[in-house]
Amino acid sequence: MSEPKCIIISAGSFTPLEISINEEDFVIACDAGFMYAQQMGILPDLIVGDFDSASEAGPTLMRSIQEIAENDPDRIVKLDVRKDDTDTIKAVKIGLSKGYRKFYFYGALGGKRFDHTMANIQTLLFVKHNGGKGYIFDSGKMLMIAENETINFNRGNTGYLSVFSLSEVSRGVTLKGLMYTLEDGELRSDFPLGVSNEFIIDEEAVVTVKDGTLLISCEF
Repeated sequence: MSEPKCIIISAGSFTPLEISINEEDFVIACDAGFMYAQQMGILPDLIVGDFDSASEAGPTLMRSIQEIAENDPDRIVKLDVRKDDTDTIKAVKIGLSKGYRKFYFYGALGGKRFDHTMANIQTLLFVKHNGGKGYIFDSGKMLMIAENETINFNRGNTGYLSVFSLSEVSRGVTLKGLMYTLEDGELRSDFPLGVSNEFIIDEEAVVTVKDGTLLISCEF
């Protein structure tokens, strides 16, 4: 049986794609991310936000949220506009409090504001530092964090794999089963040496970092 996951749908750019939801999974839509959930025919377990982006998305979406707030208020978590938590990181905190340790993010990239993309990448690190695993998905894309660990990718992948050091220096970096390999090397936060590597379809790709934090970006 697969590990239950918390699925978080945020309000960045979103390309409709199939989202696999199992009975034990928990789905949270963040603000205008509810519009994406509606497009996918998904009724989230929770809708979280200050609803600024939902207001910008138009009155139809706000009417839907208000209707749920009236008829099923436990499904709405209304946040103050002035807050330290982004809507997405608040959703993560809720998921963690419910015991979830695997997080799938959709609609977490792009959008009108680049700062939200950066905030969501930092949210992956927040998940990691709180004992979880987080993955940002978009059409043909996946982002994740590797910290003092080894990540294996199954054979059969094609496309690009890039690794970026989020710590000042990441040591003991080994890349195997890729077009460009590295053995026990260093990656630094001020030089993008790990950009645009490539999968080899019949090889199992392996990314290891012994001391440091890497952002792994895959484009399939």
